Amino acid sequence: MDCPNCGADLLAFPVPDAVREHLPDDRASATVCTHCLRVAPSDDTVAEYPDFSRASEAFPDDGETAAVLASLLALLDRLVLHRQDADAVADIAERRGVDVLLFLDRVAADDTVDPELDVTRRRTQLEQLI
Repeated sequence: MDCPNCGADLLAFPVPDAVREHLPDDRASATVCTHCLRVAPSDDTVAEYPDFSRASEAFPDDGETAAVLASLLALLDRLVLHRQDADAVADIAERRGVDVLLFLDRVAADDTVDPELDVTRRRTQLEQLI
């Protein structure tokens, strides 16, 4: 699969049950682009978590936790509309032991990706929420 935004490879992943209710789309799977980090719902059913480090070394090794963070990236694209949901997903990630703001700092500093959203700006906005 290729990203419709930049043409890079997509990683398909199951959306963790804990975050599904907070996403604007209720599909059980999604994709994340390995270059622009665009996250989109997927009609394909995916049972296993991919190696998210193929997208960015900023993602943790645990696939489910990485999927929670990918889901958060989907919400950051429209943070004004999804403030409460982004806060809830950030809380879920933090309960899994992730420093969400540090994750976003690492994504912003990762030269191997070119996020479609301004990660630094969204990080500042998210920091004000959580």
